[in-house]
Amino acid sequence: MCVAVLVAATFSFGCKARQELKPHALSPSQSIEINPEALKLGVTDTLSFGNMRSGEVIKKRINLKNSTSEPIVILRHVNTCGCTKLSYERKPIEVGADAAIDFEFDSKGQTGWQMKLIELYLAGSDQKIKIYIEAEVE
Repeated sequence: MCVAVLVAATFSFGCKARQELKPHALSPSQSIEINPEALKLGVTDTLSFGNMRSGEVIKKRINLKNSTSEPIVILRHVNTCGCTKLSYERKPIEVGADAAIDFEFDSKGQTGWQMKLIELYLAGSDQKIKIYIEAEVE
């Protein structure tokens, strides 16, 4: 009996038409404050993309707030996976200002729990900003 139910369930899922997955609209943002201590020690944060289906693309935003006494410049970034992308304006973040960084995670070919790392390198700091992208892909 159990085997028949399992076979029927598997068959019914396999018969559904494949729904095309489209990118989500940009989700609300979270903030990271860059202050003198953060420049000295570095910053680590996690951006959760939640539960996703394989092939889904989700975009999220982080705002960097400059709480130092000098403008901040993002020199470069490093992705640990081609499935992540980010974009930001290539200009200094003035004192007291915010700058948006948009992150995109493409779950195509991914399954299970995912943890990806993106590192931002700032001028005048030996430390980096580490942002982990986390998702559960079904």
